[in-house]
Amino acid sequence: MRTSKFFLIILSALFFSCASTKFEGKAVLTGRVCDTDGKPVPNYHINAGIGLNAITDAGGVFVIRDLPAGNYVISGSGDGWCSTEQEVSFYDRKSIVCIEVESLESILPQIESFIKEKNYSAAKKLLYKSKKLNESNAIFNCYKQLIAYCSSPSSKHEKAFLASLEGF
Repeated sequence: MRTSKFFLIILSALFFSCASTKFEGKAVLTGRVCDTDGKPVPNYHINAGIGLNAITDAGGVFVIRDLPAGNYVISGSGDGWCSTEQEVSFYDRKSIVCIEVESLESILPQIESFIKEKNYSAAKKLLYKSKKLNESNAIFNCYKQLIAYCSSPSSKHEKAFLASLEGF
């Protein structure tokens, strides 16, 4: 009886010491990027912030290997999609994350609403959620120039807006 209690105490101590031990090696981050309807987002760029990057495949899946244990802010961006950031902590050798992103087109009605309300700073802030990798996008540039013209009408902004329309 005494031996079994001693054995139980030792097992309990081992269990709790194992459970509280932090993972200190390198981990694999696997994730899936999808739109607000759950459809995969291909060619979305994921950055772990320490020079480790990945691009999603056709199924929206990405893998970042050899990520040291710790806490990270994973950022992402893609042409036609809003940028995103998500905190990830590694407590094990593998972590799986799901990232949901909005398309540039899905936020345009809200941007238009802000412009109609003359809330240009909110329109610009929302548009710039999608800035990374979208600066060459004709729609992005058109809205960028429209916001600039509406918030500060000038012939310079008018010309820039009209020039952005030529991208269509």
